[in-house]
Amino acid sequence: MPVSRFRPTAGAFTLALLLAGAATPTLAQAAADQTPSAADAATTAATGPRTATQTLDPVAIQALKGMGNYLKTLQSFEIQSKATMESTLQDTDIAVHLGYEATYKVMRPTAFFVQLKSDRAIREYYYDGKSLTVNVPRQNYYAKVPAPATIRQTVDKIYLDYGIDLPLADLFYWSENPVTDGITSAVRVGFARVNGQETDQFAYRGEDLDWQLWIARGKKPVPLKVVIIDRSNPIRPSYVAELTWNTAPALTARDFAFVPGKNATAIQLAALSSLEGN
Repeated sequence: MPVSRFRPTAGAFTLALLLAGAATPTLAQAAADQTPSAADAATTAATGPRTATQTLDPVAIQALKGMGNYLKTLQSFEIQSKATMESTLQDTDIAVHLGYEATYKVMRPTAFFVQLKSDRAIREYYYDGKSLTVNVPRQNYYAKVPAPATIRQTVDKIYLDYGIDLPLADLFYWSENPVTDGITSAVRVGFARVNGQETDQFAYRGEDLDWQLWIARGKKPVPLKVVIIDRSNPIRPSYVAELTWNTAPALTARDFAFVPGKNATAIQLAALSSLEGN
C-alpha cells in the first residue's frame, strides 16, 4: 500500500497524476480572473468572503491532471532544486528557516540518485533497482540495504523501515495512483514568472496542508515552484522549493552506482523498529 505523506488525502503532492488533462489557462484568462466583476464584488459585500472549502475551481484540478499526464511520459529526468524549510529548534517553539540544495536524477522505474546539500550536511541516496545506499561523504560513512524492484516501492520502504522521507518524494508518485479526491479546495491564482519562465500559479488545500504550485506553460507543464504549509502545526511550518528541470538527460547506470571512497567506512542503517525498542 502506498505511503501517504504529502498527498491530497493526508497531505499535498500526489496532486495530479495520470488522468488525461486540460490546457493551462491563457494570459488573458489569468488577467481576467484577477479582476473581480461588479457582481462578484456585490456578492462578497453581501455574504463575506468564501471559505476555502467552498472553492473548487475545475481549471485548477485540470491543471494537476495535465501536469500528471505529462510527467507520465518522462522515462528519465533530472532536477536541480533550491529549497527553504521552516522548522522549529529542538524542544522549543522558535521557528527557523533552513536552506538546502537538492539534485535528483531519475530513470523510471528502477533507478534514482538524490543529493541533499546544506551548509551543515550532505546526504546522497543511490538506488540501482537492487539496493539503496545512503552516503555521508563529509564523514566518510555509508550504509547499504537491499531494496525492492521499483522506485515507488523503495521510497515507501525506506520511509516505513528507516524513517527516510526524501524531499519532493512525491515526484515518484505523480505518474501513478490517480487520485485528487482529497483536495478540498483548488484555486487558480493567475499568471506568474519563475526565474523568467511563464507559469500559472495554483493554490490547493487538503486535510492538513495548504500548498501552491507554479506550473510551466507550454508543451512541458512541469512544476517550477512548490510551497507547502502545514496547518496541523500551530507554528504553521512551510516548505518552499524552486525546481529546474532537464526532461531529456543523458543518464547511464553509472549515475546510480555507488562506489565507496578509499577511506569510506560501511555502517549499519538503523531500522525504526530497533530504535523504538530502546
